[in-house]
Amino acid sequence: MRIHPHRQIGLTLSVCLLLLFMAACAPRPYLIVDYRVPAPSEQLAGKKVRIQVKDLRTDKEIFTPAAAKEFQGFKGRYSLAWVTENKERILAGEKDLQGLFFEAFKKRLEQLGVEVVPADREDVPLFQVLLNTLKIDLRDRKWTARASYEANLSVDNQLVARETVTGEAERVKIIGRKGADDTLSDIFTEIINRLNIVKLFQQAKMV
Repeated sequence: MRIHPHRQIGLTLSVCLLLLFMAACAPRPYLIVDYRVPAPSEQLAGKKVRIQVKDLRTDKEIFTPAAAKEFQGFKGRYSLAWVTENKERILAGEKDLQGLFFEAFKKRLEQLGVEVVPADREDVPLFQVLLNTLKIDLRDRKWTARASYEANLSVDNQLVARETVTGEAERVKIIGRKGADDTLSDIFTEIINRLNIVKLFQQAKMV
């Protein structure tokens, strides 16, 4: 039996849509985080720091119970990518939560001209990030995310400057998990870029 060309196209489209739906709903052990990188500058050129990230959250679960139902296969991993000003997306690898913040702040500091040195260089000022909150919720068909952390600078083991950053983001739930990825990417970009690193260095009298 010969299938009419228009019907064949319709069947092909239906199969493609079904495959896309299945892919969107398939279990995935990681979240996708696209960090929108600020434009480079030389404001802190010549400065050096080492980075330390500490997870101080009292609740280590990133999802509320309602959101967790959508991510039953999640294994605490994050697929990080840099998104440049011209929308180019560059994969940066899979990280755990502390590695995610470490790599993002390393990138942000380097964009300002700072050289990030190994952690065992105790003669170099310490740029420390203390993660206090990170939670993703699903309510009324909306993904919401909230996060907070403290960033500080220490010189010769003495705290000399610090700032606390908080933020929230919201996205309407769509098929699959992309809404959660986008919400996390939004909040992550917002809180990383909101920190006034130049001001922090000025408070520490490093510039």
